[in-house]
Amino acid sequence: MNNGDNISFTTELGMEKRSMRVGVPSGLLYYRYFPLWKSFLEYLGAEVEESGKTTRAILSAGVSKAENESCLPVKVFYGHALALKDRVDAIFVPRLVSLEKKTHTCPKLLGLPDLVRSAAEDMPMVISPTIDFHRSLWFNYRAVYSIGRIFTSNPFRIIWAGIHAWRRHREYQKKLAEGWEPLLAMGKEKGSPLCEGRKLRIGVIGHHYNIYDTFTTMSLLERLKGYGADIITVDMVPDAWKEEEVSRLPKRIYWNYERELVGALLACARRRLVDGIIFIISFACGPDSMIHILCEQEKRRLGNIPMLTLVIDEHTGEAGLITRIEAFVDMLNRKKKREDREKIGELVAV
Repeated sequence: MNNGDNISFTTELGMEKRSMRVGVPSGLLYYRYFPLWKSFLEYLGAEVEESGKTTRAILSAGVSKAENESCLPVKVFYGHALALKDRVDAIFVPRLVSLEKKTHTCPKLLGLPDLVRSAAEDMPMVISPTIDFHRSLWFNYRAVYSIGRIFTSNPFRIIWAGIHAWRRHREYQKKLAEGWEPLLAMGKEKGSPLCEGRKLRIGVIGHHYNIYDTFTTMSLLERLKGYGADIITVDMVPDAWKEEEVSRLPKRIYWNYERELVGALLACARRRLVDGIIFIISFACGPDSMIHILCEQEKRRLGNIPMLTLVIDEHTGEAGLITRIEAFVDMLNRKKKREDREKIGELVAV
């Protein structure tokens, strides 16, 4: 309890009071916004509980509840929400509609709160503010304020919670841009950055929930580091470079996060930031399938940099995935050695 303005809950004995326990499923936008959400909720006095890393049990539970046509990230999210069902008083699932004018997020993010509510009959309350930058700044402020009102009647406390959370979010974004994986940037794990000056450099392009979930990607990033490769992710490509690339396209991409992926991939190709690109998409993801074709076409004009596309779902086998990754890395190493020999030959000739 903080200053006596939290919502309180009474235990079965009717004697002890505690703060609201709010669950945050560790899927979809978790890897992008969790420090922001956690800081905001905790500043207001809530107890924040995560569902933890994806496991076989979590995936199986999600697959059993989700529609067959749903993409893998949605099925995983179902599983994480169900894992929190009996452990929390409420589940925090924002409805993210748009991040800027004339754009939208993926349809699955628009309907996510409703999907969670329907996952089971005894689901706890779902806290689902609507964030939509098609609308006015006042509309979004009211959405944030509505969350704060669940926990406190003090408007100044809600404002300071938002300021505190935004600062934490900026710090987190800076660490991601420096090459730290989300769990390392959050301080949950220890390890080394993705880029440490190794000879081979690979761009891993994909949504956060596709590249940072170690279960669904079978620890792809760690495997690449083990093969002696540096990794460049979407977060590590400057925003100005990404925006410059998408502005060159003949038509505007109106999906927020797909714009980001296209900009990062084309920046990696045009500026030769990497020796090769691994593009990760989810099976049954419409927006990703469309931008994959666009990126293939555009990168051919930029020198046709090697690119491996990995399409993942709940049936993806580890052996097949590892074989493809090993073959791709081996090809890049041989290509790089050949280019190095050619450069040496040119210097000798001079």
